[in-house]
Amino acid sequence: MKTTTLELQSEHSLIQSLYGALTDQEGFHGFLEKLVNLINGCAAQLLVVRKHPLQMDHLWYHGLSDEFLGWYLENNMIAQDVVTNQAIKQPPGLFQSALPLLPDFQPGEDYSKWENDQDMLDSAWLVVDSTPTHTFLLTIQRTVAQGPYQESELQSLNRLVPHIRQAVLLYRQLESHSKAASSLASVIEVLPDATFVLDSLATVLYSNKAARNLIQRERCLGIRHDRFSFAEKDLHSAFFRASAQVVRSSMGKENYSSETLFLKREGRTPLLFVLRPIESSELLAGGALVTVYDPENRVLPSAEHIAAYFNLTPAEAQVCEHLVAGIDPQGCADQLGRSVATVRSQLKQIFQKTGCSRQGELISRLLAALLR
Repeated sequence: MKTTTLELQSEHSLIQSLYGALTDQEGFHGFLEKLVNLINGCAAQLLVVRKHPLQMDHLWYHGLSDEFLGWYLENNMIAQDVVTNQAIKQPPGLFQSALPLLPDFQPGEDYSKWENDQDMLDSAWLVVDSTPTHTFLLTIQRTVAQGPYQESELQSLNRLVPHIRQAVLLYRQLESHSKAASSLASVIEVLPDATFVLDSLATVLYSNKAARNLIQRERCLGIRHDRFSFAEKDLHSAFFRASAQVVRSSMGKENYSSETLFLKREGRTPLLFVLRPIESSELLAGGALVTVYDPENRVLPSAEHIAAYFNLTPAEAQVCEHLVAGIDPQGCADQLGRSVATVRSQLKQIFQKTGCSRQGELISRLLAALLR
């Protein structure tokens, strides 16, 4: 029996392997192999355990045979595992030895046979994370010949805990982004207009074919480092503020909020950017759906349709028609032969009748109701 602690150089190598799992197709398997070798273990597992009913939902491992894994999973032996039964009751913490748990443990005959056949003696175990439904558990086993874990070894492993916890959290976030993209793809891809999905950090998570074509076609618009890039400088800050507000509303931190922005194109009609919240769900922590309408390819709602749908006067509907085309109140007044004061007064009446409080919200509602 020998006591093993992690040397500084080995620890750095192990941490590199840990974060490398984020881009490794095999996930954490390589990290577990290195961890077992450095700490003098015989096997290791990183498990995602469902609490009710107690079962294994996912597993990364090293040092276990396929035959043994098949038997273990088929018989749901995790339900008899002393460490697992204790871990699901605990919050995230530090590494512990399994030996103190054994005196009060009454295993079944199959579980005892497994321990004896594998010659198992001890496990160092760590609750990496815990949610209401799942526990993320890391265990490193030792045989009788390798001996129990010493306190100095557990302290050595505990230096890795912040890195392990962060890596698992990052992995979960990356996985949820991937799931969200694939789940939303089938819905968004069939939409006729350029559509983008922003996550809770307002980065572009997914775009449909029409959106990708738009990016290639329009020089005034681009995606750089997964974020929108506009040739029009003022639109950068406006989009940042709008996306932040919409995302906050998607997470329930503000009332429902949608917004509309216009991207000017030299000698052409502007592009309409409509931002709507995507409610927080299992797929996303919140985000925004960004739809870009090109008036050159889309017939925008007319004053007649607007008046009929929202019960507006012809004069009020004309103001709405101009706003949807990207014309500000001053431009509306000039083109309609009215004073700016009259247009603003009509706009207040429009807000009352439609339940909107901002021009961007109004335009978003007009398009959602009438654009087909």
